[in-house]
Amino acid sequence: MRKIQVFVMAMLAIAAVVPVCAMDTDELVAKAIEAMGGEKAIKAVKSMKTTGKFMASGMEFPFATYHLRPNQMRLEAEVMGAQMIQCYDGEAGWTINPMTGTSEPQKMSPIELKGFKLQADMDGSLIDWKKKGYTIEYIGTDDVEGTETHQLKLDTNDGIVMDMYFDTEYFLLLKVHTKVTEGENEHESDTYMSDYKEIGDLVSAHAIETRIGDQVVNQILLETVELDAEIDKSIFAMPEKQEAAAEE
Repeated sequence: MRKIQVFVMAMLAIAAVVPVCAMDTDELVAKAIEAMGGEKAIKAVKSMKTTGKFMASGMEFPFATYHLRPNQMRLEAEVMGAQMIQCYDGEAGWTINPMTGTSEPQKMSPIELKGFKLQADMDGSLIDWKKKGYTIEYIGTDDVEGTETHQLKLDTNDGIVMDMYFDTEYFLLLKVHTKVTEGENEHESDTYMSDYKEIGDLVSAHAIETRIGDQVVNQILLETVELDAEIDKSIFAMPEKQEAAAEE
């Protein structure tokens, strides 16, 4: 499944040798939110613009993302001289992908839409998870490439289940195993987060790597993160198709 995931944090030191105690689900969720800057600081951000590089198949593409509350998101990437756009306007998703043979806007596929709705949530999946209708379960501790972690299983109850791994020292997210179900089809991937940096009162990962099985399928490096950026909300609206406009 192709998509640019949510923005994440830095490689952490190996956990101490002392045994790690199991945690209460609510306690772990609270610590993870606090590690990102805290609920108050996260909710205070009304908009965000990021820029960076997306690397896949031996190629490198510049990209920019725009987030606007309550839940709008637009991704722009320049691929081989053409602009690709993926956008969620708060209710529906649309894309422009010249690589498919047309520059006309198209509705997102159901599986793309599910992922984009999650990414458009500026609060992230953990804040107000009960109000959002999610189910969260604490699984226990596990090892992520030499670092001991606490594992949470989050089920959106809409075809997406995420196993989230937080390091036991700083409670930063190191890995997410995602399973997306659409009908009889299932798509699984692992996302690794690193290079955490402070952005204002928040903490955000600046390097993201996605793997399917043992194969790295893409990497993302964030270069700039601008909080409360000036964003024109009209950029989230799906443009009219030129052919339809011409007929009128």
